[in-house]
This record gives sequence, C-alpha cells and structure tokens, in this order.
Amino acid sequence: MAHNFMTDFTVSDSGFLFDHASGQTFTLNPTGKFILDRMKTGEDHDAILPLMMKEFEVNETTARRDLDDFNRQLRELEIVE
Repeated sequence: MAHNFMTDFTVSDSGFLFDHASGQTFTLNPTGKFILDRMKTGEDHDAILPLMMKEFEVNETTARRDLDDFNRQLRELEIVE
C-alpha cells in the first residue's frame, strides 16, 4: 500500500525522512530530497526530469538513472506503488 506523502511523512530541511505509519526513518541525499519534494507537490517523472538536469547540472542520462533508481528504492520500501 502506498503512502500519502502529505500525511504519512515528515521531511526535514536536511533530508531526514520520518514515516509516521511505521516509525521508520531514512536519510535522503540532496538528489533524493529534491525528487521527494517535487513528488510531494504532485509533479510526475516527466516533470521532475528536466528540473533535475537544471538543478544538478547533469545530462538527461544521469538524471534519468538517478530518478529511476530513487523511484525503485521507494517502491522497494513500499513508500510508493
């Protein structure tokens, strides 16, 4: 079951993520925090990709790999479906 980002998680400015439902904590790197912040506002994969390229000054291949890896990790942790 996927979580509701607005109610199930708290993310600190430093990238500390707390899952209220399970009590688990996670530490996000700057890229992960950037992606999660965009997901929380409802932006999808296609909207986040160019933002990552600009923010981190990386090419599309690198941004796509990082975004796909992060999404895979969120699914494995059952944070998203």
